[in-house]
Amino acid sequence: MTITDLTPPIAEQTLLADRFILTQIEDYTLVFPATWVAEILRIDRSQILDLPFYDSLLVGIANYNGLMTPLLAAARLLELEQFSLPARLMVVRLNEAAGQLENVGIIVDRAIGSTTRAELPSNLFVTHCAGEMVMMRSSLVPTSLWKPHYWSVNN
Repeated sequence: MTITDLTPPIAEQTLLADRFILTQIEDYTLVFPATWVAEILRIDRSQILDLPFYDSLLVGIANYNGLMTPLLAAARLLELEQFSLPARLMVVRLNEAAGQLENVGIIVDRAIGSTTRAELPSNLFVTHCAGEMVMMRSSLVPTSLWKPHYWSVNN
């Protein structure tokens, strides 16, 4: 038996570009293109360095495998009312395919699974939103996020 005997025919293989990772944030499903996802990991809240002078979307940064990973709250990206930082966070860390969001971690409530493009609502690819399902895209993150906010005291 050779390795080619174990590989499914091309027609049965689903290309990574046609796969999507499903995550949950409250009642919403946040959909990530599988090509954007480097890994899904758990981070303890105690490992997060708070950045108080930045936008509230930026929860903080964490040192993960020697990389400083900025952490964004998906609940705040989706403009949901509630967001509390649990003791252990589930984070979807993005890779270079996510462009300006490379190495950014998106905090989600939980990972649901994966699916194919054919199983998702077609309007999700046009409007980026289909009911309570939202496609992750870089335009959800404001470009001003990375700029610190300065405080001044007027005497």
